Amino acid sequence: MAAKLLNIECGKRICKVAVSEKRGKAYTISDCFTFATPESAVVDGQVVNPVELGEKLKQEMAMHAVSATDVIFSVTSTKIATREVTLPIVKEEQVKNVIRTNISDYFPIDTSKYLVDTMILNKTKRESRVLVVAMPIAMSDSYTTLADAAGLTVEALDFSGNSQYQVLKGFRSEGVNMYISIDPDSASVAFMEDGNMLMQRALSVGGDEMICRYMATQEMMDEDYLKALQELSVSKENPTAIADTEEFGDCLSRLVTGLSRSVDYFRSGSEENADKPIERIVLMGSCCHLAGLKELVADVIASSTYWLEEVPEMQGLANSIESISVYINSLGARVAPMNFLADEYLKRTGRAGGKKKSVAGSRYGLLVFAAGLLIAGVLCGIVLLQNRSLNGELSRIEKEIDQKMYAEDTYNSYLRYQNGDKQLQTFVDGSLNNNEKLLDFFAELERKMPRAISMLSADCTTTGVTMSVEVPGFDEAAVVVRQFRSFDSIDVITVSSMNKATGDAGDTVAFTITCLYKIEETTTAAVVEETTAEE
Repeated sequence: MAAKLLNIECGKRICKVAVSEKRGKAYTISDCFTFATPESAVVDGQVVNPVELGEKLKQEMAMHAVSATDVIFSVTSTKIATREVTLPIVKEEQVKNVIRTNISDYFPIDTSKYLVDTMILNKTKRESRVLVVAMPIAMSDSYTTLADAAGLTVEALDFSGNSQYQVLKGFRSEGVNMYISIDPDSASVAFMEDGNMLMQRALSVGGDEMICRYMATQEMMDEDYLKALQELSVSKENPTAIADTEEFGDCLSRLVTGLSRSVDYFRSGSEENADKPIERIVLMGSCCHLAGLKELVADVIASSTYWLEEVPEMQGLANSIESISVYINSLGARVAPMNFLADEYLKRTGRAGGKKKSVAGSRYGLLVFAAGLLIAGVLCGIVLLQNRSLNGELSRIEKEIDQKMYAEDTYNSYLRYQNGDKQLQTFVDGSLNNNEKLLDFFAELERKMPRAISMLSADCTTTGVTMSVEVPGFDEAAVVVRQFRSFDSIDVITVSSMNKATGDAGDTVAFTITCLYKIEETTTAAVVEETTAEE
């Protein structure tokens, strides 16, 4: 890998370019800049006009005197499919083979049109947690075409979730930390604990709604997007941004609601995470400094909130500490990128035999495995026919067969594990009745709700409860919503707009709240784990 590497992210609104270097055991950003993406050049992470964007990239690099030609792209897109898989313990080099063989079971897609790579999240004595990521081949080709147009050579094509993880896993903070990366048209959330990834979630909303509304009121043109972002962002140069832009704060409500739901999903995803508090929220990304966002997130999620550059662990990570919030993916992709380069590009650039060759989503691994066993058997027969003069060769072949048999046994064990999981899921699904949750729900309601709440009506179904409630004021309404979020019996809540009314008894606030019961997904996992242990 080259001493200096370009790290580039191409978004719908902006492109981020950084030059990273390895100095000793650390990685630093020696140069970085951002420019506005040409209109319609990038759609949902895919480069649809690589020639125009390539020319713009060359111009910007020349303007900033950047001479590096090897590049790692980090890609964010809803077209990239991800799936967390739990596998029985296998050797690390065998993980990709198992994933290849069962790829169609993980994704309901035409796997011949995707490139697949894996990332091991953590390992125990019994199993491995593996993140499987599938990127469309057409998306991969769009970035290699962009590189050709800009006169660059692609070193790797990374998934932004992995780019962030490679940096965040080095922060060994106590408790659960919630890392939120916010860009104009997307956001991602990562829940980390002591360097381990507990959950990762992507949102299709970012800071764009606030920026576009501001531009409309200021009668700005599309090419003024970066200027608008700068004017809306809190910084040393613009410390009064909060006072200047209070009227645009409601544009962030959809984003903050999505972040709040991510916390609900995290706590309802497993019993182990249900009672874990969020010790710290860390904001990063190009839109993380939008005026009022930090305070709004802290208030809604009720946790201490910081910008990434304020975190003590960040101080020795990069020499451009004020830019690290924007360019964190640049460092992460440099550390240990996944790779979604097609074989044709690897061959064309003379790197077909490299270690970073991507994994094709097909049954190729199974065919190679079977062919290996067949070849080993044929060679073994030849050795026997050549009598004892080739005993040394025979021993080598037999040892190779034993190694492959271990992989076959592991694969068969995994199939039994997976089949048992599906059967138990069918059984558990048939035995659960969400009406059983109603008693638990009302017990919590009686225990946790303040006396000031008045329930006007309640509609109970098999999936949840919808209630019309009335409280004396907005402060009491906030308490009610916060209490509902702490219920063990419900998974997701939705709150209607709140209406204030004045009557003979004084002011009241009325609203409707819908509570969905928690789905006991962990029941099956626990039964499967117990069954596997008995086997």
